[in-house]
Amino acid sequence: MKWCATIGSVLEVRPAHDDDRLPLARIFAAVAAERDGIATEPPVDVEARAAAWNLEETIVAVEDSAVVGAIHVDMSRHGFGEIGMEVAHEWRGRGVGTALMAAAVELARERGLHKLILSVWPHNEAAIALYRKFGFVEEGRRVKLYRRRSGELWDTVEMGLLL
Repeated sequence: MKWCATIGSVLEVRPAHDDDRLPLARIFAAVAAERDGIATEPPVDVEARAAAWNLEETIVAVEDSAVVGAIHVDMSRHGFGEIGMEVAHEWRGRGVGTALMAAAVELARERGLHKLILSVWPHNEAAIALYRKFGFVEEGRRVKLYRRRSGELWDTVEMGLLL
């Protein structure tokens, strides 16, 4: 695919393969354990998550054969795609999210989508800055949408990008 890329000499961005299932699920579980980046909270059944992963719409960032991040574009039959992304903690701030987002936008255009959407916690300023860098705009806010295990109710910021 056109959006496969190597960044520097160590990071490769490519479509996910079957061998990526378990590493993808492990990164997902690790990000969930942080409790502030994605909606899922622990415990995560890593084996079940690995088995159920939709690889067709997933792009991975790989360093020295280890998956360090992933982005998934859930493509709707209505012409838009919804993005979900996880980057291993130690790889944040090093261009992995930028590389994954660029690949996702390219994939969406290749697949003929007219729009990408995503939800992000309002406190996730680094993610919001990344999305804005790619032209995403805030389209609304869902107030007290997610009930966290702590009992707190969290808002989401809804963002979109017309392609």
